[in-house]
Amino acid sequence: MFGSIGRSGISKTQSVSRFTFSSTAFAAASFLTELMCIFATATITGVIYHSAMYGNIGPLGSYADIGGITGLVYALTFLIRDEYSVVSLLEGHRDNMRVLLVWSLAFVTLAAVGFLTKSTSLFSRGWLLTFYSSGLVVVLALNIGVQRSLAALINRGVVRRRKLMIVGTEDDVVRLEREISDGAASVYVAARAIMPTSGHDPAASKVALDRAAANARALGIEDVVISSGLSRPDFLDASISAFHLLPVAIHVGAGGLLSRFKDAEIARFGRATTLSLTRHPLGPFEALSKRAFDIVSSGLALVLLSPLFLVIAILIKRDSPGPVFFRQRRRGYNLVEFGIWKFRTMTALEDGAVVRQATQNDARVTKIGKFLRQYSLDELPQLINVLRGEMSLVGPRPHAVAHDEFFEKRIAMYPRRLNMKPGITGWAQVNGFRGATETDEKMSNRVDHDLYYIDNWSVAFDIYIVLLTIFSRKASQNAY
Repeated sequence: MFGSIGRSGISKTQSVSRFTFSSTAFAAASFLTELMCIFATATITGVIYHSAMYGNIGPLGSYADIGGITGLVYALTFLIRDEYSVVSLLEGHRDNMRVLLVWSLAFVTLAAVGFLTKSTSLFSRGWLLTFYSSGLVVVLALNIGVQRSLAALINRGVVRRRKLMIVGTEDDVVRLEREISDGAASVYVAARAIMPTSGHDPAASKVALDRAAANARALGIEDVVISSGLSRPDFLDASISAFHLLPVAIHVGAGGLLSRFKDAEIARFGRATTLSLTRHPLGPFEALSKRAFDIVSSGLALVLLSPLFLVIAILIKRDSPGPVFFRQRRRGYNLVEFGIWKFRTMTALEDGAVVRQATQNDARVTKIGKFLRQYSLDELPQLINVLRGEMSLVGPRPHAVAHDEFFEKRIAMYPRRLNMKPGITGWAQVNGFRGATETDEKMSNRVDHDLYYIDNWSVAFDIYIVLLTIFSRKASQNAY
């Protein structure tokens, strides 16, 4: 437990055992463990494959070379980005999709090396495929295992937490300590420096800061967090001057406005330094990945479903007079309007200032239209919108322009849902938030799920939503 605050305004905790792994040692151990496991996987799969296929263990040296090159490329990629650090592992920066991507890139590098050295013919393609598949299972298992066991190792004292000092007024220190202790398993508050309030003489603040710096040096503090409540330009300059000569990382507590933005980071444009509060919804590689997924999926689906399109078109024409398709203005990415394609399911073709949503037992819905809506078959022509780049296979569902204009005045974050291309299906829909939105609460629930999707997008998440759309009962709830 923390000791009481003395006259110096600083409180201390008991020191941790020096017989634990430091963060750096744990990172090095993780790096070497993955490297050796990949090396071992290459050797073991090579021996097993060649013994089964050719009756001998094959060239052990070649297995070792391939395993070593692949392991180095894979592990160095994470090491360069500091993703073996305790903080990175605890916060899940290395998710399974990143592991899959880096592992695949390691094999692309391996292929390039083989091509340049003209040695691709020396290795069995069957073994390389076996090594790739087995190695992927190994690195995924290692990634999950390390992340799940790390918190337990820290709690048991096997991995040492970084020592942190908080600098601020008493109220700010209490608040920051509570926020840091809530989930920050990689650090612990080893000391607190209580500073005079802003009304005191700057000389008193300097004395307190000098004492805090001396204490931080004596305790071996590694991180110093300065309360944002004290970060007036004069106090911030004094704080930096006091701690800058120490081998510590200096942080300014992101209270107030900054606490709303989890992705805030420093950015540089030329010689200008800025604080980036948000990032683009999709980076260049992410946008390319999503677009490639959309093109391949929608193009293949249009070809395979063309007989079904013909059957539905005939049924619509036989059921009621009117066109087969229904076009309506919708808002897409960045609120740019486009014409959405749907199979006609109603006798009405509304697309004006007032658009009445379909309700249960709506008389405007045709017989075949009720069936199409129940199974979302009326949405299939939107594959054309996806192929044209106006929509995505997965994303926030686009609403009629009249509904957008109504709800954007009532729900503050409503327009943000179209910071990504709208989709045929979405996270809100597979969780049962589809159909009529007669109340602000229903629309708010839909918007919350749309924003969660935008903030947590990945190709794997898209595939998961597509599968839920096909197999989950929730996806067909409220389909009138």
